[in-house]
Amino acid sequence: MAHLQGQKVRIDPRGPAKLVLRGEVDAVRSVARLLRNKPGFGAPIGAVICGGVKSKTIAGLPVLDSLRHAAAVAGARQIHVLDCDSDLCRGGAQQLLEAASDIGAQLFAVEVEADGLRLRPWGLRDVLPSSQSHADESILRAAFAGRRVLVTGAGGSIGSALCQHLASLSLAKIILLDSCEFNLFRIDHALRHHHSAVSYSAVLCDIRDGDAVRRQFERERPDIVLHAAALKHVPIVEAHACEGVLTNVAGTRNVALAARAVGADMVFVSTDKAVSPSSIMGATKRIGEMLCIAYDCEGEGRIIPVRLGNVLGSAGSVAPLFEHQIARGGPVTVTDAAVTRYFITIPRAAEFVLSAAAIGCGRTARRGAVHVLEMGAPVAVVDLAGMMIRLAGKRLGDDIAITFVGLRPGEKLSEQLIADDEWVDTALSTEITAVLGPRLDLRTLEREIERLINLARSGQDDLVRASLHRLVAISLKSAIAS
Repeated sequence: MAHLQGQKVRIDPRGPAKLVLRGEVDAVRSVARLLRNKPGFGAPIGAVICGGVKSKTIAGLPVLDSLRHAAAVAGARQIHVLDCDSDLCRGGAQQLLEAASDIGAQLFAVEVEADGLRLRPWGLRDVLPSSQSHADESILRAAFAGRRVLVTGAGGSIGSALCQHLASLSLAKIILLDSCEFNLFRIDHALRHHHSAVSYSAVLCDIRDGDAVRRQFERERPDIVLHAAALKHVPIVEAHACEGVLTNVAGTRNVALAARAVGADMVFVSTDKAVSPSSIMGATKRIGEMLCIAYDCEGEGRIIPVRLGNVLGSAGSVAPLFEHQIARGGPVTVTDAAVTRYFITIPRAAEFVLSAAAIGCGRTARRGAVHVLEMGAPVAVVDLAGMMIRLAGKRLGDDIAITFVGLRPGEKLSEQLIADDEWVDTALSTEITAVLGPRLDLRTLEREIERLINLARSGQDDLVRASLHRLVAISLKSAIAS
């Protein structure tokens, strides 16, 4: 292994890798000059210029026609392609990934910093269109500075990303709440070592225990609650309907009631699987949305559902499975060639939740709305699998194959971000839309949810499934307009 600014770069045992710089002229020239002061990281053999150039050399490097030309020049040596300005040429990111994969090259993003260069292996955030950061940090800081913020599921994938972003926003205090001892230890450790100046406390508490949740809220007195704790894995929740209800419905009710009791605003992290749900997990999240909408309409504080697509790397995401399958040599299993999903990276999801909280928790914002992120076009899961294979430096089909195994229980071919009986109320920002739909009055909903939770506590999975779907599909005659 060799290192460049702390980033590991794999070197072929046959000798140092050959570096190919790729990007626009000015970016390539700048990186080439900086590399001259970093010996031992492979020899640049040329540059592929984005958009073409008349000159035959750039910063002393020959201009190459393509990555295939670079492979011919490198011979048997391993090639690392250093993408010098990926933001400027993002439209061709997937084509670049395919071209690099075809010659067995690994792609690295090059970031020029004050103290030199930083190399980062390309990841999904470099090729997915909805993964780039757009959060306005000044808006986030104005909304969160000096506030006490409690995060449920704080040690989970989204929860920990929320906590680490919050640590940069000058909060009065972050309260980390999680039922998993190990996850709580990890986020506690991360904040202690990377954000030692931040005031925070770690609370071991299960959101299914309403009394414990209420005690912790009364002790900590949060101003804002970000509710990320949930059971998210579709097949597992499908097989354990009662557990799904107790965490995703009863737990959400416990958190919402505790937030109302201390006058805190709350953001509930939901999912596109809550739209016309076909799975138990999606149905429980839809009921959580319904409950939050009802509380938002009838309480003084704000309780806002935010709807995300498939969060890559989270507990319910397919990405960790694909990574494991690629690491062991494949095959990568996809349920169906026609399956599509809206994908978002964990950091991007955290930014969206924080932006929705900053915008939506104002007292003048429309009540009873679900906040939905603009996520662009859905991505075919088989294409995602191909991207991940290529990002690992493997050739699709030659090194690792994709096989199709059929839809799992509760899965759909495609997801929606907005249901057929919902409508767009207003654009809250360039990315966030407030969506309205029919809703039940709070008393009716509380009565139905109490019946559902009692069935779940008795362990009656079949009755819980029937009750869930009945509640989700309840007649519009019983609903009231938002």
